[in-house]
Amino acid sequence: MQPERDWRERSRPKSISVVIPAYNAAATLAEQLLALATQQYEDDWEVVIVDNGSTDGTADLARRHRQRFKAFILVDSGPQRGHSAPRNAGAKAARGELLAFCDADDVVAPGWLQAMAEAACHYDLIGGWLDARPLNDDSTRSWHRPWPRDRLRSWLLPYAVSANLAIWADVLRDLDGWSTDYEAGGEDVELSWRAQLAGYRLGFAPDAVVSYRYRSGLRQTARQAYAIGVDCERILRDFAFLRDGKHLGDDNSTGDDDSAMDQATDNRGSALRRALGRAAWLATRLPYLVGSRRHRGLWISVAAEYFGRLSGAARYRLLDRKRQ
Repeated sequence: MQPERDWRERSRPKSISVVIPAYNAAATLAEQLLALATQQYEDDWEVVIVDNGSTDGTADLARRHRQRFKAFILVDSGPQRGHSAPRNAGAKAARGELLAFCDADDVVAPGWLQAMAEAACHYDLIGGWLDARPLNDDSTRSWHRPWPRDRLRSWLLPYAVSANLAIWADVLRDLDGWSTDYEAGGEDVELSWRAQLAGYRLGFAPDAVVSYRYRSGLRQTARQAYAIGVDCERILRDFAFLRDGKHLGDDNSTGDDDSAMDQATDNRGSALRRALGRAAWLATRLPYLVGSRRHRGLWISVAAEYFGRLSGAARYRLLDRKRQ
């Protein structure tokens, strides 16, 4: 890992841009905008909505809420769809010194913006806490491991989640923005790791709280879990030196992973043992599929991510190795 940059504390940001990518979010965006309109923050800030090709009237809904804000921008992300393109489009249109990213289907807490502004004095890139309790039922929450309340999630390095992330605009420019190679997901892990490897400081803002909405349907949950598995293998390919334990500082190589995705493999033996263990778990719990919604969802989410990992390993590690 590269040495940390010659860093000093920044002054409070003079302006903040809240960037919200939105795709077919007419059912949820209004709740997020109402939460932003009641933010307990008196300094200069704006809202930037990035329509990512919606067909359900998302842009019209956003325009109807324009009057709630002193500064409001609605932009189109352009022809490219995905996770990074709309965030890059929003960052380009924004005028704020600090860029605060949240999602159209979540709800920020009243002190979210204030907490991000305070944390930005100490860090280059900040992640907050995702509270899964308000917007999800018990069964849906049981399909996911809870988000840590006192720290960021850590895989091979800590990372902030794009649904609750702030970064200084000059830092994002220096990093050349969000990676467009990760339009299908994993863009927040990639950005967080790339920033740290470039010597930027990543921090946790515990009071920057966002109520986080999981996918509630089993099919949507399975699709998302599968994509997480695929993205995991892509990241392991692109950051192979971290996977192999090279250039890791003692303070970053944590073992207390917090999600099914967060099971890093440092050698082929451990990867095989983990894959066999997951397969055994799925086989012995097949009765879950005819059990309660809680059990069905848990089995499906674990299975989908497992098969995503297998697919991703074949695509990003085996096939790439053959091409070399």
